[in-house]
Amino acid sequence: MRRFAYVLDPICLVGCALYATNRWLIKPHTHIAFFHNWFNDALLIPCALPPLLLSYRWLGLRPAEAMPTVAEIWWTLAGWSVLFEVIGPHIMRTTGDPWDVVAYFCGAAVATFWWRREGETRCTFDGLAPYYRWMERVLAGQKLQQCRTAFLRSIPEPRRALLVGEGNGRFLVELLRAYPKTRCWCVDSSAGMLARARGAVEAAGLSAAAVEFFQADILEWKPPGEEIDLIASHFVLDCFRPEQLDAMLEKLAGASAPGALWLVSDFQEPPSGLARWRARAILSAMYLFFRSAVGLPAGRLTPPDGILVRNGFALRERRVFEWGLLHSDVWERK
Repeated sequence: MRRFAYVLDPICLVGCALYATNRWLIKPHTHIAFFHNWFNDALLIPCALPPLLLSYRWLGLRPAEAMPTVAEIWWTLAGWSVLFEVIGPHIMRTTGDPWDVVAYFCGAAVATFWWRREGETRCTFDGLAPYYRWMERVLAGQKLQQCRTAFLRSIPEPRRALLVGEGNGRFLVELLRAYPKTRCWCVDSSAGMLARARGAVEAAGLSAAAVEFFQADILEWKPPGEEIDLIASHFVLDCFRPEQLDAMLEKLAGASAPGALWLVSDFQEPPSGLARWRARAILSAMYLFFRSAVGLPAGRLTPPDGILVRNGFALRERRVFEWGLLHSDVWERK
């Protein structure tokens, strides 16, 4: 097991050197906004977290040589983002900037990859389950939920619905509100996420009597014998390698009824221009973080369209959001 060297950790030393270089050599000689506004912000976690954790060690609050955990990294990121960008502008002559939070996030993703690169290789979101909701709120607001529910109220009431990789239950709650008689199978590999999905249903005052929760790897899970007339896979298909995605979609398509609908929400790369480069930068940061934090199998985005078509589904409608970065689809089995 690697030992954490705190302020002598290589990424901390490199980050401090980059900060000094930017502060005294680059900024005085350039007007490029990136170096004046966001370069140093990206170094916040790599440079400032090690001395903070060192103070925890001196106080006996953490194991002496343990590498930073995902929780330590991302709770610190959240706290500092609120402190500097929400509270700070009210007590100091500064202006809150959402792009500062993006810079913090990018630096945290790199640091997480460095500190956790020899950690658990099995994909599990259990470690992120307690923080996933606020991470989504800070980084995306309501945009992902807007994609999840874009077509929910415009489809026929489903009898049986399969929710793949449901996560913390935000779509499940809206599905039960819209169609309380629908029988649901909710599959997720994370026990922590499933616990939060159950809690979300209870907190919304809805009945979970018609919901069955399965903690299982969707690649190994066997669908029920009854035909499914609604499948929902929101921001989960991007987690799989091409061969995994092919096998999974074929299996689920085989369990669907004729005329079944498939709701898909996910990320995508726009076809060209600045929007495409913006999407590539965001996706690269996301894959870097999730591969290091949860052991995500995929290293790049695999569009599912061709696989769905091969398995008898046709795209009925697509809506695009956020400069083409996000899309929400309704697919129908022929």
